[in-house]
Amino acid sequence: MKAASARAGSIKKWALAIAIAIVFNLFINYGLATFYREPKYDAYCNSSYYPRKPVPAFPAYPDANKSCPPEVTASEQEYQNCSSMKGYIQYRYGDDGCPASYYCETCGAAYDAARNRYDGNAFFILVIIGVAAVVAGVLIPVESVGSGFLLGGIISILIGTVRNWSNLTDVLRFVILGVILAILVIIGYKKLRD
Repeated sequence: MKAASARAGSIKKWALAIAIAIVFNLFINYGLATFYREPKYDAYCNSSYYPRKPVPAFPAYPDANKSCPPEVTASEQEYQNCSSMKGYIQYRYGDDGCPASYYCETCGAAYDAARNRYDGNAFFILVIIGVAAVVAGVLIPVESVGSGFLLGGIISILIGTVRNWSNLTDVLRFVILGVILAILVIIGYKKLRD
């Protein structure tokens, strides 16, 4: 009877710890999304690249076999220059459905730069909060609450790292994983020793 009661108490403690970890991360990530807005693609790039008014199915030329005039075509050098700026050639179309002009569209590169900056800042915010939660989890004497914060902090660090993983160099990845491993070993040693 005592074993069943102890097992039920242990299950309740772990259920509470897991619930705290989950709600802690939902709270932190929702707070991040609320107070530190991520860049939106539409703010950088106009998604209506195609002609807004209807155009004829075929260009209106007397000779049906004739295609659009070649005058409005980017050169290979312009394609390369645009590509070096992390952009692409974007055409504007006339009423006849043929290209009327073109330009180098670099909005995607601007969005990617803003997104990388945001992910880097979010990484630092989540890791700092995660480390604070791990430390709090070690210091809180109530086992289920402390374990909840400990697990929540580890998950927060994991989310922050995964979110920014592609922007990190191999050396930074190695260092971050080493630091996290060291923190976990120290915490595990302290928890088991106590």
